[in-house]
Amino acid sequence: MRFWEIFRFEIAYRLRHASTWLYFLLFLAVALLMVDGILVQEAKGSGNTGGSIQVNAPFMIVFAMVFFSMIGMAATAAFFNDATLRDFQSRMHPLFFTAPIRKADYLGGRLLGAFVVNALLLLLMPVGLLLGLQLQELEPELLGPFRLGAFLQPYVVILLPNMFVTAAILSATAVLSRRALASYIGGLVLFMGSLITAETLVEQTALREVAALLEPFGFLAVRETIAYWTPVERNTQLVPLGEVLLWNRLLWITGALGVLVLLYRRFRFGHEAAQSRGRHKPEPQPELAPERVAPLAVPQVAQAFTGEARLRQVFAVAGRSFREIFANRYLLFLATASLLFLFLNGWDAWVVFDTPTWPVTYVVAKEVLGQLPPLVYFLLVVFAGELVWMEREAGMSEITDALPLPNWVSFFGKFLALVLALVALQGVLMGGGMLLQALKGYYNFEPGLYVQILFGIQLADYLLWAALAMLVHVLVNQKYVGHLVFVLYYVFFSFGRRLLEIEHHMLLYPSAPAWTYSDMSGFTPFLAPYLWFKLYWGAWALLLLVVANLFWRRGREAGLLHRLREAGAGFTRRTAMLTGVAMLLLLATGGFVFYNTNVLHEYQPFDARVARLAAYERLYKRYEDLPQPHIAGSSYQVEIYPERPAISVRGTYLLRNSTPAAIDSIHLMIDPDIHVQEAGLGQEAGQVLADKEHGYYIFQLKKALAPGDSVFLFFDLLYDEQGFSNSGVSEALVGNGTLLDQRRLPVVGYQPDRELKSEALRREQGLAARAKTASVYDAKARARRPGYGEWVNYETIIGTSPDQVAVAPGSLKRTWQENGRRYFHYATDGPVKNIAVFLSARYQVLEDQWQGVQVQVLHHPEHAFNLNSMVRGVKASLDYYTKHFGPYLYPQLRIVEFPRHQGSYARAFPGTVAYSEGLGFLARVEDGIDYPFVVTAHEVAHQWWGGQFVAADVQGRRVLHETLAHYSALMVMEKAYGPAKVRQFLGQFRHRYLVGRQNRGHLEVPLLLSEDQDYIHYDKGAVVMYALRDYLGEEAVNRALRHFLEKHRYGGAPYPTSRDLLQELQAVTPDSLQYLLTDLFEEITLWDMRTKQVQAVPLRTGGYRVTLQVEANKMKADSIGRARQAPMDDLVEIGAFAAAGEGEERGKALYLQKHRIRSGSQAVTVTVPVLPARAGIDPYHKLIEWTRDDNVVEVAAGVGAEKPRKPW
Repeated sequence: MRFWEIFRFEIAYRLRHASTWLYFLLFLAVALLMVDGILVQEAKGSGNTGGSIQVNAPFMIVFAMVFFSMIGMAATAAFFNDATLRDFQSRMHPLFFTAPIRKADYLGGRLLGAFVVNALLLLLMPVGLLLGLQLQELEPELLGPFRLGAFLQPYVVILLPNMFVTAAILSATAVLSRRALASYIGGLVLFMGSLITAETLVEQTALREVAALLEPFGFLAVRETIAYWTPVERNTQLVPLGEVLLWNRLLWITGALGVLVLLYRRFRFGHEAAQSRGRHKPEPQPELAPERVAPLAVPQVAQAFTGEARLRQVFAVAGRSFREIFANRYLLFLATASLLFLFLNGWDAWVVFDTPTWPVTYVVAKEVLGQLPPLVYFLLVVFAGELVWMEREAGMSEITDALPLPNWVSFFGKFLALVLALVALQGVLMGGGMLLQALKGYYNFEPGLYVQILFGIQLADYLLWAALAMLVHVLVNQKYVGHLVFVLYYVFFSFGRRLLEIEHHMLLYPSAPAWTYSDMSGFTPFLAPYLWFKLYWGAWALLLLVVANLFWRRGREAGLLHRLREAGAGFTRRTAMLTGVAMLLLLATGGFVFYNTNVLHEYQPFDARVARLAAYERLYKRYEDLPQPHIAGSSYQVEIYPERPAISVRGTYLLRNSTPAAIDSIHLMIDPDIHVQEAGLGQEAGQVLADKEHGYYIFQLKKALAPGDSVFLFFDLLYDEQGFSNSGVSEALVGNGTLLDQRRLPVVGYQPDRELKSEALRREQGLAARAKTASVYDAKARARRPGYGEWVNYETIIGTSPDQVAVAPGSLKRTWQENGRRYFHYATDGPVKNIAVFLSARYQVLEDQWQGVQVQVLHHPEHAFNLNSMVRGVKASLDYYTKHFGPYLYPQLRIVEFPRHQGSYARAFPGTVAYSEGLGFLARVEDGIDYPFVVTAHEVAHQWWGGQFVAADVQGRRVLHETLAHYSALMVMEKAYGPAKVRQFLGQFRHRYLVGRQNRGHLEVPLLLSEDQDYIHYDKGAVVMYALRDYLGEEAVNRALRHFLEKHRYGGAPYPTSRDLLQELQAVTPDSLQYLLTDLFEEITLWDMRTKQVQAVPLRTGGYRVTLQVEANKMKADSIGRARQAPMDDLVEIGAFAAAGEGEERGKALYLQKHRIRSGSQAVTVTVPVLPARAGIDPYHKLIEWTRDDNVVEVAAGVGAEKPRKPW
């Protein structure tokens, strides 16, 4: 009965405690906020799901509960720490331990009672979600049918197991150490383990399932379970307790049970006696000398209460508190764990295509250490709690509170200790970062950059959070509740701000625009806005510290009225002066920030931006089909001023009327962020509309432009940002690494791409559903000239600083210096597509030649890691493409690096490739994929695919560009690195396609009809084309592609479509394989094939007869992912392999031929010369399947094998 008495008492005690009900209210509020802050926003398309998921989709509820369980760790720690440590903290444990209570009753009753209360608390999550959904006014299409199981299942499978695991670890660390802090350390280690697996292991393809098993909260296991689910599956199916999720739950529950067993075995149901155990001989007492009384000399003490004395006292308190922090073994362990996180997370940081990056300093300091702030914030609140409660928990507060010291000495001394702890932690992390670089073979440490990032930018942010942590602990006056309040505020800061539509950084402490660093451009110009906002919040932090000092608790009285009276009494003249200084700083910095964000720039919250896009469409959509001239020629005079920075573009367009009707007005779109100094057609037309807000201009021609006639358009633009906006500064304007492309230049006619795209937001604005991309069969659309689809001759003169090199498409005609500036003249040698780009930086140039073509790589001097790979990629591509697809049309091919803050991508222009420093210049290509080589080959392929023809603006347009460029690059890669590396690359594409099917707002379409769906024309397209090459042969596929290109090179209307490509492929495909083109291009087809068993029987004549029992099915899917089984009668590869060597996925192929495979189970028999180790169906995964790991299995020895006849 003792067990049930303790159990009931624990529940009753917790329910009587005010903090329990505070937790209940806070958690209910969090659940309600998550509905609108996450679920509704995701469903509306503001999040990562692309707007195709319903608010109450089961998987959304599961992920919400995973996230909630992480937040719930704070309450779990508080409940179980109190249950296990209450008797020790109240010093009542000797009484309990001498009572007739069994250890099992004591521990079991306390822990189970806390578990029940915690389970009731977590029940508020599904209840809160249900209540929140009822309170929402949702459009019918955003809400699916009600399923009670969608709320109860994750409560049982996710929330309760997570709480059990957390409780076991936290209770064990708390009881065995008898310190609450130790349990928080255990919780943080658990959280860090989750981050390590999520951020490190999951980036490596081979370790994805391992990471899903090891991640403690089930997030990765759920993600792995539903990785390939389509929108309809995510909206309708409960997340099953499948193999990965089941093993994850069993692994951690078993581990938690093991921890509890360890706790039970190690827990001593007793207390230390006053004397040590064991027998000791009495020590002999020394003889005492006769007492001699001498006068006591009492030193004279001169009391001093000067400012200098108080300052010394502050430093003394700071020094003592700092030593207390780092003498605490648990806090020291926490700092060490952060260092361990640095190494584990940074060892394979920034992995692209399973290939790591060189650990240059900014990668370690920004990308690796930049993931530590959540852990540092946790350290902050723990450190702050320990400092605030240090004397009270030691039972010394009544003595220290009676000392003749003002409050501010103790308070600011402790805050200074917290600052010193942060400085020390940053120093440790800096040393750890350098050690990590050295261990990975990189020795250019750049300590100055570490100091700028760690002790400048990051430390400034940490100090602001430290001030908040101190204030929270002082005001809340309950240590664990203070931890929770701080954590909840951080969660709100990270996720809840969009719920209340708090977008202006001046409204949410301590928000600021993002900053970035590039080896090319450094911090500029992003750092200035960040620091101004942090200075503004620094004034607020000073006010927070003043308030915290006023409410600093002194004495045993803790009532609110008493504390208010004490705060009022403590508001002295000096406090008022400090408050005044803080207010002046607040007004000065706040005024400056507001002037920049709201006066020099127009501040527009999200709703205003949406309304602006909707207004653009309402005002000008009617002009979409208005006949307009096209650009037939262009010239630019560009002045780049890196030192300001600013860009001036003066240009001339030759506009030609290629329509059958006369044109009486010309419509022009110019980026609203660019200052238009002049735009017009001279004497030919007058301006009748200049809508600068939307960037729309209309010019009325004095004389209508007849079909075939031309007119010149002149413009003078200045891209010169004044100050900074709420989001920071423009990425295009930097001191070193300018990039300005066609998107910033004027375009003719109404631009549908600038319309509001989210269907949910369109409905809110009263707009009709957005017109879909024109059908591939639309003859009118094929005749319509696409945007940027003109063939033009153009020239560019670029001026820049004398130490920089400026680049534009075309041949460099001459270069000169004038008025302290350096000029470059580029001109095209023939018609090219009208896509311009202007770049300028302090480049180092690597030059080479390929059959008279100048090959250049213009790069940052420190980024020389992969230049040879890129040059090899260029030359190998030119070899292959000219042989199979036709001549290269330009006298040069240059790769030009640009800063990573512009994006991690590469883009092809005529004879030029703009290539981000964040994509391939820092890749560490050893055993991984040489993706700098492949990306280069892909971009060079665009000089043919997209560079020599204009595709119709219809469905499938990007297939002609991206799919064919991907295929071409894979062929070049195969010649250079072999099929094994290509298969490794294709595995990534196959995975990305299957994942991409589940979270895109667009409905899935067949490859032939791909729209703006990268996962289709990039990822699926590469897999499809490589499979087609395998079935038809490389020569046949290339012949079809060459015929397609020859038919449409430099052609006009009607423009080619993916149907034209398919017709060329059909022409080279035998009748027996025509079905394959339908499956791969015209329908959404997936296969499900597995090998159930393989037996090998030796033959009398030598060799082995191998029989494979296989099962195969073919599925056809619709646009939302509903799949139906289709009859299968396909040629599929059957393979048998020798044992794999080290590092090989498969061993040597003993047999690899295609067999006719039909739906269902069947046997396939082949003959091989030696005993194979493994065999299976579609062993290289050339057809797209959901599951790949059951295609190939181990070969079993045959039973009753044939014995060879005796020779006599």
